[in-house]
Amino acid sequence: MPRMTIPVHMRWSDIDGYRHVNNARMFTLLEEARIAAFWDSVPGLDDTASARAHADSHETGRHDGTAPAAQAADGPDAPDDGATPDDGRPGTKVLATGPGSGTNTFIARQEIEYLAPVSYTLQPLQVQMWISYLGGASIDVCYEIPGPDGSPAVRAMSTLVLIDESTGRPRRMSADERVVWEGYMDDPIPFRRRDRAGTAGDGA
Repeated sequence: MPRMTIPVHMRWSDIDGYRHVNNARMFTLLEEARIAAFWDSVPGLDDTASARAHADSHETGRHDGTAPAAQAADGPDAPDDGATPDDGRPGTKVLATGPGSGTNTFIARQEIEYLAPVSYTLQPLQVQMWISYLGGASIDVCYEIPGPDGSPAVRAMSTLVLIDESTGRPRRMSADERVVWEGYMDDPIPFRRRDRAGTAGDGA
């Protein structure tokens, strides 16, 4: 499966009273992984400051604390441009940032499924990411976070819409963006509890 793996450090503030990552804070951690994977670095800033600038300027929601170093890859020694060494795929960080970059992103939809609690650890979470859909102006990003035993603890999906900064309207995906992201296409996440969605109104 063609996945990126993004290391994201947890903060103590991400943990709730049950001693695992709070369900709402998990979306912030996924946001940080997404930014590290897709957004180019801000000139003059290091990776941590760059990721924080992306979140504040280009995506819905804000976060505080330490953002991840931008290392999108399939392995600890891979380069920080999103490519896997020697596999021929280009880097995934193709969205420009900063004033006048021309592109913002809008989160149109998010879905998440918790399969096991994620406890605090000094080691970064290894957020595995891939793409399940490329539209004219939108992209479905899938995530999976393995637990200590290697089985999935969290699975999620976000629909991102590319927005023209000058008009505030969706813009078409460029040919270069599509070529890069097609290299990480795979099946959508088979969320386990979707088959119960129709029972919400019948007292179940």
